[in-house]
Amino acid sequence: MSRGSFVPSSTRSSAPIRLLENLPAIVGAARAAIGVAHIIAPTRANELLAGPDAALATTRAAARTFGIREIYVGGGLLTATRFAPALVRPMLRAGVAVDIWDTGAFALTADLPRRTRTAGCAVAGGFVIAGVLADAQLPRAPWN
Repeated sequence: MSRGSFVPSSTRSSAPIRLLENLPAIVGAARAAIGVAHIIAPTRANELLAGPDAALATTRAAARTFGIREIYVGGGLLTATRFAPALVRPMLRAGVAVDIWDTGAFALTADLPRRTRTAGCAVAGGFVIAGVLADAQLPRAPWN
């Protein structure tokens, strides 16, 4: 599209709506990808949060346990968006619950380096927000 081209308002306004409609799948895919990275390359995947401690064996092991959790929650959510729509909301809420816990852990754990605390709260808190937004746009089930 060339500069100054006319874009109908219906086309311009539909992009954010499509993003919201796809947010559960996006959140699921992101979680699963983060999990795979933490299992395959735990040191590299965990450098932002752990800094030089990312190479320690205990940190790598913890990163891998985090990775499998993210694969389970993210992969389950992504699968639910395609094959089990009734499970999308519970999977989103499971992710939000663990992300609230993670945010609190990063915020309240004593003696964490500032970089680790800030990055951990930002990443986990960002997933809380994304999960809540994804949940909020889902249709509500009618009460019978």
